[in-house]
Amino acid sequence: MSDFKPEEAEFYEDAVAEIRQEFDRGLPGRIDTLDSMLRILAENFDQKAAQTFFYQAHSLKGTAGSFEARQLIEPAARLSQIGRGWLEAGATTAEELSLAQGELERLRQGVSEYLAG
Repeated sequence: MSDFKPEEAEFYEDAVAEIRQEFDRGLPGRIDTLDSMLRILAENFDQKAAQTFFYQAHSLKGTAGSFEARQLIEPAARLSQIGRGWLEAGATTAEELSLAQGELERLRQGVSEYLAG
C-alpha cells in the first residue's frame, strides 16, 4: 500500500506550476544574456562569454524540453552546439556568428510564441 495522500498531489502540482512560471519569467533574461554574449563574441573571442553563451543555450535546451516548449528546443540545441564549438576551438568565425544570430532570432520568435500560447 502506498502512503500517498491526495493533498500531496495538489502540493506537487502547485510546485510544478510555480517552477514553470519561474521558467517563463526567466526566458526574456536568457535571450538577453545570449544576445549580449553574442555581441561580445562578435567583437573578439572571449572565453567567459563563450562559456556563458554555451551554458545558457545548453541549459535552455534541457529546461525547454522539460516544459514541452518544443519551439525552443531546436534553436537552443543549435546554439548550444555552436557555443561548444567555440569553446573547443577557442575562436569564432564570421559564418558561425551569423548562424548563431539566425538561431537566436528563431529562439526569440519561439519564446514569443511559447509565452503567447
